[in-house]
Amino acid sequence: MSVIKNNIYKFLSSLSLTIFLLCFIAFGSIFGTVIKQKADVEEYLSIYSDTTYTIIKYLGLDDVYHSPWFIAAIVLFAINLALCTYGRFARLIKTEGKVALPDESELSDMSMVFHVGSKERENAIASIKKGYQTIYEGEEGVVLQKGVISRYGVYMIHGSILIILMGSLIGMLFGYKGFMTLRKGETKDQLILRGTPPKEVPLGFSLKCKDFQVSFYPGGAPKDYVSKVEVLDNGRVVMERDIRVNSPLSYKGINVYQASYGASTSFLFTIAGERVTLSERETYEKDGLVMMIARFESSIHNFGPGVLVAYLDQGEPKVVWFLKDVERLKEQKIQGVNIKLEDIKENFYTGLEIAKDPGVWVVWTGFALILFGLYANFFIYYRRIYIRNIPDGLIVAGIAFKNREGFKEEFEKLKRKVSGNGS
Repeated sequence: MSVIKNNIYKFLSSLSLTIFLLCFIAFGSIFGTVIKQKADVEEYLSIYSDTTYTIIKYLGLDDVYHSPWFIAAIVLFAINLALCTYGRFARLIKTEGKVALPDESELSDMSMVFHVGSKERENAIASIKKGYQTIYEGEEGVVLQKGVISRYGVYMIHGSILIILMGSLIGMLFGYKGFMTLRKGETKDQLILRGTPPKEVPLGFSLKCKDFQVSFYPGGAPKDYVSKVEVLDNGRVVMERDIRVNSPLSYKGINVYQASYGASTSFLFTIAGERVTLSERETYEKDGLVMMIARFESSIHNFGPGVLVAYLDQGEPKVVWFLKDVERLKEQKIQGVNIKLEDIKENFYTGLEIAKDPGVWVVWTGFALILFGLYANFFIYYRRIYIRNIPDGLIVAGIAFKNREGFKEEFEKLKRKVSGNGS
């Protein structure tokens, strides 16, 4: 049984598994980039054949980052990295407790070495010890070290990657990303998650669009669009702010982004002296008159905007155009009822993207740790100084595992510091 466990451990902590998993995750991410995620079935079928879409759906390529195989690969990579780190860290801890003072011949063969006379022995040791940590002191000599944190830099980096992966998994499993559309004055407390089919989920509070404004460049391209939004919690307004692109609203760990906008057209009629507002495809029915807005065109043969109205005449469907800017065509008589097109209004609505990621602070913690680990690994270097008693005084030698040129300068300064006693 121990042999089997040992083989499993070797496999899970192997470098070959690391390389395979990194390639697998990279290829999965490529599919997640190339194939549009969480789109409607109709959109996929407009791009791919039925067979291709079936394969995409079966393999979860329409939602790669939430698919079981992608999450399993991330978890397996985290296990692999943790075991690799544990093995190397355990060996480091074992060697940390074993401090050996080399003999005189070994110290003499080191590239950085000098001698101190017996009369200056005590003062030299005290001077060299300043700024260094003593890790061994005995009758035969002293061992000093500095920059020990750099030995743990790589483990901090490994640990930070694990923390980032954990935060990402928390976000994938317990977070969401959806959208909401709001017209001016409208209030909603649910968002729509993209998927097949789309799903409504409660937001936990309500959003009310107090106002939405959009400005355009002379060429017609949107210049700026902003939503003035109120946040209502338990029916009480707790926040009000403007949401712009790259300036989201944040409340209770949920971020609301300005993502898009759209427009719906409304038509103001006077029907038998009564002012009525209708939208496209909306039906009006009163006193036997049945009519519906069938179509809208912003320009009818250069005569300006017009709306096609469908109505029933003795059970038969008929249509008639109302042109807003043509006086004799803006008013028509249907079934003896005077109907006049007073105005056409374009009503903008805001499109908000709503995202919740409970793992974001875990990810930020991982990034902070990785920066500290990189600093420790690349800008701090570990060095040791050995001081051994010899019959005519001391032999002092130093060794650095990185940045040997930098340590050489430091060692020369140390030598000059005790130069009155050394040779």
